Amino acid sequence: MDDALLTSGEVAQLLRVHPKHLYRLLRQGLPGHRVGRGHWRFRRAEVLAWFDQRGSGRGRGRASATEPRSSSPSVIPALDVESDAVEVELAPGQSLPAGAHRVLLGQVRSRWVAHPMGDRSSRCADALVSAEAPARRPCQGVRAIPLSRSSTFGANILVAGCAPVLGLILDRLEHGHAGRLHWISVNSTTSLELLTAGFVHVAGVHLEDPAAGAGHAALVRTRFPGVRTHLVRLLRWRTGLVVRPSECGRDLAELLGPSHRWVLREAGAGALRVLSRVLGGLGMSIEALRVARVATSHREVAQAVSLHGADVGVTVEAVAREAGLRFIPLTEEGFDLVVPHDIATERSIARMLDALDDPALRREIGVLGSYDASMMGHATTP
Repeated sequence: MDDALLTSGEVAQLLRVHPKHLYRLLRQGLPGHRVGRGHWRFRRAEVLAWFDQRGSGRGRGRASATEPRSSSPSVIPALDVESDAVEVELAPGQSLPAGAHRVLLGQVRSRWVAHPMGDRSSRCADALVSAEAPARRPCQGVRAIPLSRSSTFGANILVAGCAPVLGLILDRLEHGHAGRLHWISVNSTTSLELLTAGFVHVAGVHLEDPAAGAGHAALVRTRFPGVRTHLVRLLRWRTGLVVRPSECGRDLAELLGPSHRWVLREAGAGALRVLSRVLGGLGMSIEALRVARVATSHREVAQAVSLHGADVGVTVEAVAREAGLRFIPLTEEGFDLVVPHDIATERSIARMLDALDDPALRREIGVLGSYDASMMGHATTP
């Protein structure tokens, strides 16, 4: 019957599209009627008339429902649990095995993006995503189901970086903020890549080379040519070697010998660059080390040494003290936040950056020790 009411699954079969594409078609004008919370019913005649209109070119000027998905970002004006599910973007290179996964959400330049959370994260998620692609297939678009009745997802701020104290800082700044402040824990190079691709609002970096006179300002000018960008100082810290207390009599020459197993940071990490510079000054390369494993965070380096998975690694002083390890300093460096000007002028981002100038926050970081927060919040434009 032409006036028969169809379910979402029946409409997907009628149009020969995957059920998850119906939410995109609804945003493009597919006539539907909401019944209760998150349930839709469709009149067969209205669906067919809408489909015929699109096919004849008299519709909204969009591609037909059976065309492949565009590579351009999805633009979603709002996100709320009442919408049941929406499509969000995952950063390039990320993939998800089939099943449900917890994600953090943010809206960067009017595009909804999602970042998968680790299984060990105790932070509550913004949404669940359902990945139906094979495990090794990169997922550009995924279906997200919000986990709370919130109209503030658009005020969420995504900050990428590997500073161990970044989670604490964002947690304090989140008080009084309309949305949530999410820490995306990745190395400095990946942080810049995510910022360049539009998957975070802010990138945290520690990629300075003081000996060569190469600071973050030069790096930002090279990375974002012709783009006005701000550098905001967060901290200074010391980076060095960590060993177990029983190794307290060892010097650098001994630690570089073949009897010592190293835990290294992954390619692109600031700590790995520090080690590479130190070894280069000694006429050595990283390839000469006996590598036991590769870690993806400062704390993972310390954990590997503490649990005898390796004998020596490179991390920051605060993490070494936290783990009860001996610390051998190699260099002092700054950790800065990189923010494009158009993002920095958004009200929520500007408010967060202003809040860095907080005496209470500096006092708390001072209690942790090994961090210099005296210039926190100081901004420059390279």
